[in-house]
Amino acid sequence: MSIEQLHSLLLTTWIVWFFLLFGGIVTWALLPARREKFERARQIPLREAE
Repeated sequence: MSIEQLHSLLLTTWIVWFFLLFGGIVTWALLPARREKFERARQIPLREAE
């Protein structure tokens, strides 16, 4: 295996890993159990301005 082939393989692997990781984080963040927590966190700047 030449260095060019190895580079191509690693690049492809990295892109696939990145999209799987990104999709997992988005899925985790949008779970219904997390939505309430994020809603409360979204209101923090408004509560402290009062």
